[in-house]
Amino acid sequence: MNKALATAALLALLPLCSQAADVTLEVEGLDATRLQGATLMVAVFTEPASWLRQPQSGRRFALGPEAASGKFSVVLKDLPDGPLAISLFQDANANGRLDMNAMGIPVEPFGFSNNAAGNFGPPQFEQAVVTPMAGTPVKVKLN
Repeated sequence: MNKALATAALLALLPLCSQAADVTLEVEGLDATRLQGATLMVAVFTEPASWLRQPQSGRRFALGPEAASGKFSVVLKDLPDGPLAISLFQDANANGRLDMNAMGIPVEPFGFSNNAAGNFGPPQFEQAVVTPMAGTPVKVKLN
């Protein structure tokens, strides 16, 4: 009897536990002329305090002929449920960073969830935050 009660209590707490979610990310605006050796760098953030500094997770995806149309779709697995913000860019020269010109303007395609755009810099976390829903992809257009 005590075992059954303990099991019931644990099952009641399961909805309170953080669950992992899969999110489909649909990207458009890739520079199809710079696909050879290029990667798509994706960073996922769950806290405003860590926005663009310390991602919850980071992933790198090789870009090949399937991205020749300028579009690419990937599934981000095991993300925490709830609101999140995504920052991504096409690393055209595969050096692992977003390259900038002398004025600090990115020279590689980049974007944010919610297609957020900042004024004279990146957008705020609140502008990029989305709450993914099952079966609904997160779409991002690169600049």
